Amino acid sequence: MTGRKGRRLLLIPLPVQGHINPMLQLAEILHSKGFSITIIHTTFNSPDPSNYPHFTFSFFQDGLSQTQPSDLLNFLVELNVKCVHPFKDCVTKLLRTDQAAEEPVACLISDAICYFTQAVADNLQLPRIVLRTSGISSYVAFLAYPLFRQRGYIPTQDCILEEEVEELAPLRVKDLPLIKTEEPEKYYELLSNFLKETKGSLGVIWNSFEGLETPALTKLSKEFSIPIFPIGPFHKYFSSSSSSSSLILRFADKAIDDW
Repeated sequence: MTGRKGRRLLLIPLPVQGHINPMLQLAEILHSKGFSITIIHTTFNSPDPSNYPHFTFSFFQDGLSQTQPSDLLNFLVELNVKCVHPFKDCVTKLLRTDQAAEEPVACLISDAICYFTQAVADNLQLPRIVLRTSGISSYVAFLAYPLFRQRGYIPTQDCILEEEVEELAPLRVKDLPLIKTEEPEKYYELLSNFLKETKGSLGVIWNSFEGLETPALTKLSKEFSIPIFPIGPFHKYFSSSSSSSSLILRFADKAIDDW
């Protein structure tokens, strides 16, 4: 990136705690490597900016209930519908503000489940990299969802919970990362959008590492034509010096230069 500005990154987590924390950990890693960080967040369940004085925060009105969702599926569907326009307005404003700045926006990193961000990034010609906060194995299981339906694993029934899933051995039906719901078609649509828009990004960062999930990573590599970065677990970066993030940093630099 010699002679190029483009060192500010926009990050948007899914607004639930198990996803906010890994995104903020990734932000800390990238900040330690010289990137300036702007966290974009819904007003729902937003983190306290005073705990992260080295980051810039930008919040947008999301129209979501301010209580913790009791129906996770409908919450995720609603999030991906209601946040499109306010998120786009927020990013547009940031891009306009940063045009004359010393550190204009380089790319967007968004939680994989916030798949609505891909269309916005495409519309604004902003490179998007996805963060998947959980393991690679769960994503491989999501890819096999159509097969699960065909085999009768979905909707899940108590009588088959102990059955081994042949294609994902040694996992059993009860181990599959599924949301219990009375609306399987809605869940299937959510997963389909999530998988499609992940593949439409420039690359995926995983909060996992190759040595832990080699078989799953091998399967995933056959499905993906985009770069995959298993650079986790993120919390390990804060206990010792690590160079594991150098690959994603080199890729980010290249993506920014190409853009």
